[in-house]
Amino acid sequence: MDAAEQKNREDTIYDLLRTDILELKLRPGMVISIKDIVEVYNSGRTPVRDALISLSKEGLVTLLPQKGTMVSKINYDKIRNERFMRVSVEKEIMLEFMGICDLKILTDLEMSLDRQNSILKSGDARAFMAEDVYFHSIFYYAVKKGYCFEILANNSGHYNRMRLLVMAEEGIERRIIDQHKELIDAVLAKDTDRLCNILQHHLNRIVSQERRIIQKYPELFDQEGQEARRETDALGVDFLVETKLKYHA
Repeated sequence: MDAAEQKNREDTIYDLLRTDILELKLRPGMVISIKDIVEVYNSGRTPVRDALISLSKEGLVTLLPQKGTMVSKINYDKIRNERFMRVSVEKEIMLEFMGICDLKILTDLEMSLDRQNSILKSGDARAFMAEDVYFHSIFYYAVKKGYCFEILANNSGHYNRMRLLVMAEEGIERRIIDQHKELIDAVLAKDTDRLCNILQHHLNRIVSQERRIIQKYPELFDQEGQEARRETDALGVDFLVETKLKYHA
């Protein structure tokens, strides 16, 4: 196997594991072994080991010496920090976008809103999250700040897992789409104050729901004084589907 092929295999298993963690197919706190990952994901031990090292640097897995690897529990302090970074950066992105938006970009945003409405009817929380992420990415790339979007995306694993938990537990809120439309309206009206107020509320809207989720599913969260679960879980089981959450594939 040449170096390029080896790198491709490493990237593939890394992407698969990362997606399954962020989409809550793998339960926060579950312990998995390299052997099981190799078998379920049909990969080699070296690519798996390298992928786990990369994921540990992102805080998405915790390496447990001689015990396996634990999918990192959701850390609320990291949620608050990740959300703060996004609010701070996205406000500046939206203000910059206000000065350059054109018909093509507005068309892309409107098409995304149409897809959001369609997904809302199906109740697919994962699909809605993906479309929501895409909607917001349009603003970043429009002002040539795609790199900033990627940096935030690569450092929002705890915040995004909480968002998905809230959606899966309580359903997708119609209000999210309404706020997306309000953001576009504020941009078109060049109403800076309204834009900032809507964005602040939009990105902080689930704060009141987060405490309920933590109380209901304490085993999923990294809480001080709480002993981490060490039971191994069977790979190939979709956590979000198998739990009592409202999510349905």
